[in-house]
Amino acid sequence: MKTLAVIDIGSNTLLVTVGRRQDDGSVRILCDEGEVTRLGQGLSEGGELQPEAKARALKDLARFKELALAKGAERILAAGTAAFRRARDGADFAAEIQDKLGFSVRILSGDEEAHYSFASAWHDFGAGRASLGMIDIGGGSTEFVFGREGPRFSLPRGTVKLTEKFVTGHPIDDTAWAAVRGEIRRLLQENLGEVRERPEAWAAVAATPASLAAVLQQLPAYDPEKVHGFRLRLSALEGLVESLREKGLAERRALPGMHPDRAELLPIGGAILLESMKFLGLGEILVSDHGLRYGILFENL
Repeated sequence: MKTLAVIDIGSNTLLVTVGRRQDDGSVRILCDEGEVTRLGQGLSEGGELQPEAKARALKDLARFKELALAKGAERILAAGTAAFRRARDGADFAAEIQDKLGFSVRILSGDEEAHYSFASAWHDFGAGRASLGMIDIGGGSTEFVFGREGPRFSLPRGTVKLTEKFVTGHPIDDTAWAAVRGEIRRLLQENLGEVRERPEAWAAVAATPASLAAVLQQLPAYDPEKVHGFRLRLSALEGLVESLREKGLAERRALPGMHPDRAELLPIGGAILLESMKFLGLGEILVSDHGLRYGILFENL
């Protein structure tokens, strides 16, 4: 049996999954944890990662390494995404991680990020379907894949970037709300306006849709079994997103199903998903609790 750990170092969230290939060929998940580190906090295009953001990430990476080894991981694969691509010192920070913690970080291109996220979604939801589309809403970028052989896109905007650019307070005022939704619509039209492929079903990957599903169900504690595979309807999402943006941070954090560290970014993440579904003409979307780390895991075990 082979045991592998995969760490996803995102612009907002750091995630680790440890999996073991069983004798019958199946994969058993031994560990799946995450921490909000905000590595991309305050990062401009070509700017540098903030020292405190790197320190937070290093602290959690050290803990995740020990956790992976305790679970019997023979190898640790780490992937860096939009924050590493955007920062001029992204490669330097990857080298610092290897020097201090002993494992390398592969900086994924936007296309590679989309590939692995889609691999995870296809593994979970592709059976019996001729085609599947995927939306991965990250902290620093948003990926779209229009089926296994279809086009894929990485938009250089995510929840962190859009929140920092447009949101000046909570509740989010009407002017800021209209501006951010207009920016999302503009990005969708510019990048996806010529795409003609229309997969028969769609999956939404990563923490934003998972958090929205948890809040919509008013879960007293986050339950991946109730989130993964949840059918998120456009009408329910629209009402939830509007309700979130009208609340202050304290009120949002107190909502059942809400992780306190996600309260600031979730309205904008919800707006990205909402405008994407409207643009693509989707009445509902499948929610994935997994993501690119699972795609890397499945392809390497």
